[in-house]
Amino acid sequence: MHRGFRSLLKNATGSSEFVIAENIDIRGFSSFTDLESTQTAMFIKKVYKRLIDEYIPDDSFFKPTGDGLLVVIPYVPDKNVKKVVRTSVEKALDILNGFSSFCDDDPDICFDVPKTVGIGMSRGPACRLVSHNKTLDYSGKPLNLASRLMDLARPSGIVFDKSMGIRLLPGSLAKQFSKAIINIRGIDEGRPTDIYRTKQVLIPTSGAQRLKPIRETGWRTKIYRTTLRHIKNFSGVEYPLPSEPRDPKQIVIELHYKSSVPGTSKNAPCHFEITRFKYYKKGGKPKVYVAGFDGLSKKLENYGVKNAWTVTFKIMYLE
Repeated sequence: MHRGFRSLLKNATGSSEFVIAENIDIRGFSSFTDLESTQTAMFIKKVYKRLIDEYIPDDSFFKPTGDGLLVVIPYVPDKNVKKVVRTSVEKALDILNGFSSFCDDDPDICFDVPKTVGIGMSRGPACRLVSHNKTLDYSGKPLNLASRLMDLARPSGIVFDKSMGIRLLPGSLAKQFSKAIINIRGIDEGRPTDIYRTKQVLIPTSGAQRLKPIRETGWRTKIYRTTLRHIKNFSGVEYPLPSEPRDPKQIVIELHYKSSVPGTSKNAPCHFEITRFKYYKKGGKPKVYVAGFDGLSKKLENYGVKNAWTVTFKIMYLE
């Protein structure tokens, strides 16, 4: 496949098109890949097939991202934009609401799999790279913005910006999204942007991507620093929380570290999401127990982390 791509590049040209860009990310996939590679491959194959067969228009372009799909849906201004926008948002909601049961009836999936997705969407002109009537790739602001918005759609949900046109959606559909004003990292920084999000999306009220103005109670972050050597000595650790979460199901835990894997920047900052944890109260005080330290330590070693290096547990939740 990659050799065919290389040969097509010789006669490739660029053309401008109006598109909807949609970035679909499987939440918790990084931790899920601790399973056997055959299980990971089986799950992602099934998910890709179902997304492509049931939720992605035939005339769209798509490519895998490793833990999801990037979809580009072309449209013609003054002709079918309203229909394409409405259908794209409807399909995104179908994915969001149905993803937890994607594999329920599949006899090949007899192990626990990720249950949620984050989806970012944006609209506008993009560059299409084409050769011999075959689309090789797309690039442009809508794709970059969709990826940034997908990253905001945490712990799960859908986020799109004002370019999608909330007024193009019927009332029943538009009511499923609430408006927020944020700064989007890396795109028009310093200029607040209108976005629309589903109820699952929890956006911090402080930091670079905070809501403007603040419309809800604070997003709390608790940091715990340790070393890889310390992690290797335990199967799991209990971490106290400074306050009680509004919804324990919405707790997000990330493990931050610096990678020294060849091919990456020296000491490049990286992180992945942790899904194996339990929330409870002990003596009336809220706590989380992070399990699976054996798997975490092996993963960090694979990423080039040394025993004495600092690793950081970042626990986030709404109060």
